[in-house]
Amino acid sequence: MIIREYYLNDEESALYIEFSTEQDGDEFYRILNLTRSEVEYYTPTILEDLEDIDEDFVIELVQEYLKSNEAPEEQLL
Repeated sequence: MIIREYYLNDEESALYIEFSTEQDGDEFYRILNLTRSEVEYYTPTILEDLEDIDEDFVIELVQEYLKSNEAPEEQLL
């Protein structure tokens, strides 16, 4: 999995994530826009502040999310 971009959307209090499920840098990506409560639900660790996240955390979060949910549709770069 490759995380292309992630950021905290303060207006919606959500975490925006663009990622690819392939390691080879394919031309497709997927988007997740998780609310704070969804992040807390799927997070593998206790989270005190969304500002403290890093790319490893985001990868683990997406992996946990995908265990219970279908992956979002692929989009072409």
